[in-house]
Parts: sequence; structure tokens; C-alpha cells
Amino acid sequence: MPASTSADPCLIVIFGASGDLTKRKLAPALYHLWKHNQAPERFGVLGISRSKFTDAQYREMLYDFSPKSYASREDFDKFADCLHYLPADATKSEDWPKILERFKQLSDQHGTGKNYLFYLSMAPQFFGPIVENLGQTELITDGKRMVSVNRDDPSWQRVVVEKPFGHDPDSAVELNQQLANVFWESQVYRIDHYLAKELVQNMLVLRFANSIFEPIWNNHYIDHVQITASETVAVEGRGSYYDGPAGGAMRDMVQSHLLQVLSLAAMEPPVSMDGEDIRTEKVKVFKALRVPTAADVPDIAVRGQYGDGAAGGQDIAAYRSADGVDPQSQADTYAAMTCYVDTWRWGGTPFYLRSGKALAEKKTEVVVYFKATPHCLFKEEAANQKPNQIVINVQPDEGIRVRFAGKVPGTGMRLGDVVMDFDYVKQWDVEPPDGYATLLHDCMRGDQTLFKHRDEIEASWLAVQPVLDYWADHPDPNLPNYAAGSWGPQAADDMMAKAHRYWRND
Repeated sequence: MPASTSADPCLIVIFGASGDLTKRKLAPALYHLWKHNQAPERFGVLGISRSKFTDAQYREMLYDFSPKSYASREDFDKFADCLHYLPADATKSEDWPKILERFKQLSDQHGTGKNYLFYLSMAPQFFGPIVENLGQTELITDGKRMVSVNRDDPSWQRVVVEKPFGHDPDSAVELNQQLANVFWESQVYRIDHYLAKELVQNMLVLRFANSIFEPIWNNHYIDHVQITASETVAVEGRGSYYDGPAGGAMRDMVQSHLLQVLSLAAMEPPVSMDGEDIRTEKVKVFKALRVPTAADVPDIAVRGQYGDGAAGGQDIAAYRSADGVDPQSQADTYAAMTCYVDTWRWGGTPFYLRSGKALAEKKTEVVVYFKATPHCLFKEEAANQKPNQIVINVQPDEGIRVRFAGKVPGTGMRLGDVVMDFDYVKQWDVEPPDGYATLLHDCMRGDQTLFKHRDEIEASWLAVQPVLDYWADHPDPNLPNYAAGSWGPQAADDMMAKAHRYWRND
């Protein structure tokens, strides 16, 4: 079924609504949609968690956490008429009678009918019990447990699932099955805010709307692709999470965000821009990802952990000194991995992925390196030049830069680097929209384009699990192995150097 062009009336139910994600992202995103007339004309928001708040107290807490996210207090108060709260434990079946009563009351109050958007914003161990309790209700009229006898009823129920989506292949499959017991796949929205970033989506336009790029977007012309997500901040209070079973840069960033970006860079042209057609091509990429063996891991993956240093203009203490972190922790605050997509288009072309905390610079980018020209007309000059590149800056400084060689003015034939620059902000005179606002709007429209299919999740775990298993079986006595404020461990540079390549750090 094609997505609606506008957001449908609905009651948005946020489980875990007193948590950091709701305060930092979800509430400001919903306000953004309301402020810009992108929210449904009729909608309400119900936050549910165990913390004891009244509606008024909950609204006050949201505003006080991030007042700069809202135009003014007066403006927020107008928006807050749709915000409600219920203290309850949604994992316990005995709390569901009062939850259902509140659902009905707010649906009647806001005129949202039977349209429900359930947002799971809590630790993943609570996803299963809440979904199971939802399945015991009569709310899921178009799901597995209940099939509506009224085919003219247009109501819908959808569930949004935050990451981490499992911590290994088995847990991901188990969670997918729990969701499938209650919801059809078309009702499940596995969220990844990276996919909502404008420059990530711009990759589809760059590739498939421009005939100067698509014919050379393959292993005949591209030497390799680098995908980087680096941060200058440390774990900042997330030490216990990073040291837990779902933590570490490989699980937190590479398996989820960066492999998603890879799929957009490597996918075949979809038959249309319909969400299902795009996800079909992405799934093919994930199924073609080469699964490394244990013997491969030392050559294709590097882990790191930051020590003392300075990054982002502030002193940073070693990761192992953070609250909630084992003094002998083996958690990876940096991970780099070489991936191969074994398809006709990409056979033999490496994709280098890296992500880390407390690094020298904050940036998220995709860099496409092209092969050298096959002739030697400028052999000596070209040896000193950087390869032709397309640099897609996802954040900050959003834009696309094309680097190629040009003649330096004057006598003689000297080559110099030339950069053609598309600056997103200057070109369109707008700031990139917040990713969560985009994704929530898509959920209310029924557009799954920017959300993960279950097959993507399971295949991505299979691609990284051999690395995680090898690291678990082979503790690294050299951790921490990079100083905060550097570009990561020397082993990552060595991995590239063996292939006569280097990371783009400028």
C-alpha cells in the first residue's frame, strides 16, 4: 500500500517516556512537526513510564530539559495541550486495564480513532513483554492476532522500535519474531536516525538522477569507499551501556548506522522510489555482504579504546575511568572494518567503515575513491596527486565535494587539486531538518522507506558477529591503544597501509 502524502490522525504512545530520548529528541521533533503544520490536524501524545508525573508535571519536565528546542514558553504551552502522561509499567499485564482506559479517553478527546503509533523508547529487554501485552489487547486490528472483519475500516496500528535491535544474531531474530507474533512487517518501523539525514538520502539522487555518476559507480572505476562517523566526545555518562552486552562501537555504530549507509551507496537502482522497492534493493546488499571467518578478522577489523588526552577543546580521561566501566574493560570505543559486497557491481571493491569516540574531529562522511587513469600521460605528476574523490559530508558542513586534477596556471604542465563544492545550507538557504521529525512524520504517513527491514537487521548482524566473537575470544592486552584527540589506533592506519591506502583525515 502506498504511503499517504500527509500525516494521518493518530494517538502516539511513547513507552519509556520519562527517558532521555523523549526529552532530547522525540518531544522537540513532535513540536517541530506541530510548529510547521506537518503534524496531523488531530493527534495526541501519551507518555507511559513508571515515574510518577501528572500531565502538568510531565509537560514542565519536558520544557525544562531543553527550553531552546521551543520558540517560546507560550508556544510550547499551546503545543503541550496534546501531551499527556500515565504512570504505569507496560511490561506488567495488570497495568493494562488502566492503560487501555487512557487510550480510549485520549482517542475520543483528540478524535484520533483507532490509529495508534506505539514507540518503544526503553531498554531492549522490555520490548518483548510490551509487544506481547499489546498483542493481548484488541487494539491491533490489522495485526496477526486480530483480523478486522470490516475491510472498509482504514485504521492502522504501527510500532516504532529503537536500537539497539538485539546484541547478536540470535537476539535480533528473537526480537523480530516477538514483533512478528503481533504485527505484520508492514507495521514495524525499526528506526535509524542516520537514514533521515539529508545527505544520506542525497546519495540516491547523486547516483540515480545524474548520468555523470551512475555509469562509473562500480568496481571498474571505483577503487574503494570509506564511510566514517567520528566523534570528539567521550562516552559521556554512557559508560555502563558501552560496557554492556549491546555496547561498543562495532555494535553501536558499525553494525547499525554505517552498514545502513553502505547499503545506500552499494544498492542497485530500485524500480521506483516507493519505500518497498528501495528496501528490496537494500536487502540484496545485506545478503551479499561477505561474512568473514575467524581467520579473516585480524586482517579486516581493528578495535580501539581511548586513553587520556584532549578532544573537542576539553580534557578527556581514559575510557576505563568512566563511571560504570570495568577497569580492565575490553569495550571498543573505536572500530574499523573492511567489508565486501559480493555482487557483480562491487566484486573485489573494499568498503572501509570506521567509527569512534574521543577522536580528532567530529564528522560523518562517505568518500568514494576512484582508480587512477589507465594511461601514463601524466604519470609523474599524477603520482603526487590525491586520487579523484567524491566526498559526501553528512554532518557537519553538509554538502558534496568532487576532487579532481587541474592544470596549475603558468608555464609547464603542473597538476593541482581542484575541488567543486555543493554546500547544502548555502545552496538551499535552509538548515537540514531534524532526523527524528522526518522519521516520525514518515511513521504517521505509513512510509517505511527510511526504516530497516527485518532481513537487513539479521544480515548485518551476521556480517559483524565473527569479528565480535574473535575479539571476545582474544582480549587485547594493549588497550587503551589510542590517545583521546587522535584519529584512533595505529593498527587502523596499518590495515589501510597494507592495501596501499590511507584514511581521509583532512
